[in-house]
Amino acid sequence: MASQAFVVPTVRVARASDRARWNGYLSTHPAASVYHRWEWGEVFEASYATPYLPLMAMRDGRVSGVLPLVKLSGPITATQLVSMPYFGHGGALADDLESYRALLSAAEALRVETRARRVELRHAHALDPALTAAMPARDDKVLLRLALPESEEALLKQLGAKNRADIRRPEKEGMTAVVGGRALVPEFHAAYTAVMRDLGSPCHSARVFAEAAEVMHDRAFVVVVRYEGHPVGGGFVVGMGDTAEIPCAGSLHALSRLRGNMLLYWTVIRECIRRGYKTFSFGRSSADSGTFAFKKNWGAEPTPLAYHYLLGRGETLPTLRGDNPKVAKVVSAWQHLPLAVANQVGPRVVRWLP
Repeated sequence: MASQAFVVPTVRVARASDRARWNGYLSTHPAASVYHRWEWGEVFEASYATPYLPLMAMRDGRVSGVLPLVKLSGPITATQLVSMPYFGHGGALADDLESYRALLSAAEALRVETRARRVELRHAHALDPALTAAMPARDDKVLLRLALPESEEALLKQLGAKNRADIRRPEKEGMTAVVGGRALVPEFHAAYTAVMRDLGSPCHSARVFAEAAEVMHDRAFVVVVRYEGHPVGGGFVVGMGDTAEIPCAGSLHALSRLRGNMLLYWTVIRECIRRGYKTFSFGRSSADSGTFAFKKNWGAEPTPLAYHYLLGRGETLPTLRGDNPKVAKVVSAWQHLPLAVANQVGPRVVRWLP
């Protein structure tokens, strides 16, 4: 009888009944992140009606790899399968080369079946070059992570005098920060949507965050920064294992002189330390951006993100990037929308944008 290592893996689209096995597998894989969790597919289906097509590799009755895929198909973008949309990373996880190959082969077959133009795999971990040598890729983004000390006092000490002063200033100016759960989502969303409009980017619906806070339970928390009785900044945080991630955050640019963003991130990171996390992920950035500099200022270290693609015949890599002149015009127009309009239209647009 062949040893287990040489049993060919089989791949199928996972079902709701596989949820426990799927999430259980994540607890064993060193590159797994909270964005690989089964719950996100349910959140997106409930909020945006985007089909969730999670691929699961099996060998001898056990899970040997997973690939969460979401199908995006709208009037303004090409049909595509993404792992994972809306986040900086996701991608395939597997125990061995054979399971990785089986997942990629199944993803290509699914692309053909769904008539998608491409599959986008967002990897935060290195894959064997034997897998990726022939795959088109982008490497213009990095992930910034901060190793957390044992206490907030230790973090303050390593941040330095200027950063400590910037953390204290917002509170001296009358800003406050609160930590909570789903009950804080409306305030967080009010600040978040204003920030996104000012950035020229469509916002997610409040339902996405409310659903995520509900299904993630104690893995999620919300921070809201208030000034003169109004929410002016906020962050949504999710965690798994020893790592916490912040997929969405921001504070109003009009109040940047008060350093509200420093209070926001200080409150977030302090809460992560209190909850026992060892690493805080600031998310993705372009290496030459202002957000990159802000995250580096906290001591975060960059690691490369590799986006790998399975492309249909004649297809090219996506071009919806900030340096695209057409995109720049759309961004400028969005920044001038009334906030109420941006909040109404934003979720209808962002659901199709990976």
